[in-house]
Amino acid sequence: MDVLLVNPYYNGKAEIPPLGLEYLATPLLMSGIDVSILDLDIGPALSVYDQLADKLLAFHPRILGVTALSNSIEAALKVCRTAKAMFPSILTVLGGMHPSVLSGLILENNIEVDVVVRGEGEITFVELVKKFLAGNKYDDIDGLSLRKEARIIHNRKRELIASLDQYPMPAHHLLESARYASRSISSSRGCIHHCTFCSIRSMYGSVLRIRDIEMIAEEIQYLFALGTRRIMFTDDNFTFSMKRVRDLCTEIKRRHLNSKIEFYAQGRIDDICRNPVMAQILSDAGFKSLYIGAESGSPEILDYYGKGINIADILDGVGYCVQQNLTPVVNFILFGPKDTIGSVRETIALAKKVFETGAEIAYTEAIIPYPGTPIREELMKNGKFRETEGAYYFEPYEEFPAERMFDLCDIAKEMAYLLHRDDRYYQIKKSYFELSCLDMMLAGHVPQEFQWLLKDLEDTEIQSKYSHMINLMH
Repeated sequence: MDVLLVNPYYNGKAEIPPLGLEYLATPLLMSGIDVSILDLDIGPALSVYDQLADKLLAFHPRILGVTALSNSIEAALKVCRTAKAMFPSILTVLGGMHPSVLSGLILENNIEVDVVVRGEGEITFVELVKKFLAGNKYDDIDGLSLRKEARIIHNRKRELIASLDQYPMPAHHLLESARYASRSISSSRGCIHHCTFCSIRSMYGSVLRIRDIEMIAEEIQYLFALGTRRIMFTDDNFTFSMKRVRDLCTEIKRRHLNSKIEFYAQGRIDDICRNPVMAQILSDAGFKSLYIGAESGSPEILDYYGKGINIADILDGVGYCVQQNLTPVVNFILFGPKDTIGSVRETIALAKKVFETGAEIAYTEAIIPYPGTPIREELMKNGKFRETEGAYYFEPYEEFPAERMFDLCDIAKEMAYLLHRDDRYYQIKKSYFELSCLDMMLAGHVPQEFQWLLKDLEDTEIQSKYSHMINLMH
C-alpha cells in the first residue's frame, strides 16, 4: 500500500465517517495510488493500537496521513509514534484544524511527525504523496510545514480553491456504512459569523464556498446506493441561505430522496427566525433534526461569545422548528470565563424552557479555548489561559472557581440518575434532569427526596460517596 489514512481515537463513539480523509482518498485513487482509511474512533480503546499495528504490518504503507482536532491530537501523535517505531522510513503527515494552527509547535516537540499539511489538504497532500513516491523533493510545496536542515520551515500558505466543485466526490466506498449511525456530506465550507469560541475562521478566513446542488444530490443518490439511510450535513452553517436551502430541498424531493433517507444538519437559530418557512421546507425534504447552538441564557454572555442572537430569537426559532416537526437539538455552554452563578442559572432556565417547548437539549460543561479561536487569544492576553498536558482551559474572571462548577456538575449527574433512573423516558430527559439538579444546588438546595434516598441506601460505601458530594457542594 502507498498511503494509509488514519482517524485517531477520541472516545470510540464516532457516529459519522472521517469525511476529510474520504476527500483526500479520491484524488489519490484517481492517480493510481493505493490508499486505505483506518478509523480508530469506532471501536473500544483497548484494541485501537492493535488494529493500527495489524494494519501497518499487513500493508507496509510508505506514507501515513493522520487527521487531528484538538481533542484527538494526543492520540494522533501516538499513531505517528507507533508507525515510526515499526517502520522508521515511513513518512508521517499530520493535518486537520489543530495541526494547521499549531504546526510549528507540533514539529518542534514531536520528532515522530515529519510534515504538517496546513489548511485544506486535497491539493497539498496529493502533491506531497506524488512527489514522495516518485523520490522527488517536496519541500517547496505550498501549504506544508516541515523540518529542513534542522530548521522548521513554513512554506507559503495554500490559497483556497475557488470552487468546491473542482474536488471530486469523497471516497465513501472505502468505509462501511453499517459501522456508523449515519453518513456525512459537506455542501459548503466556511462561516460568515464571528463566534469567539469557534476556530473555523482560522481555517477558512471569512470565505464561504458552496457546492453545486446537482452534485450534492448525486452524492446523496450514491450514498443511498451504498445502503445509507441517514445523512448528516457537516456544513459549519447549513442554513445561511434561504434560497440555497430551498433549491437543495426541491432537488431532494424531485428525486424522491426525502422518502428514502433521513437528513440532519447544523444551523443558526437566527436564520430560522428570519425565514420561518425554512423549518417547513427542511421538514418536507426529510430533515429530522437541526442542531443549533444557543450557548447561553444570559444576554451578556451571548454578546461575549459574539453570537449575534438574543433570547427571543432562540425561543422563536425553536418554536418554528417544533411546529414543523423538525426537532431542534439545542446546545448550551454552561460555564465560560465570564459566567457567574446567576448567568449559569439563566442558561439552565432557558435550556429547560426550550425542552419543555419540544426541543432536545445538549450541554457542554465548560467552554474550551481551542487554538485559532478569538477567545483563546483574549484569555492569553489577559493571563487567564491555562494548559496542562495538552488540555486547554481558563481561569474565570468572576469569583466562581471552575473546580467547584465541575464538582457540582458531577454531583448533579449522580443525583439525577439516583432520583430519576426509573423514569421510562430517562434517556430522553437525562439532560433536563441533570440541569434541574444542578440548578437546585446552585441555589443552595439539596432535594429532600435525595437525602431520604441516601438514608435508605444499605451500602454504606455509596452513602459515604454521595454524602461527600453534598459536602463538596457546601
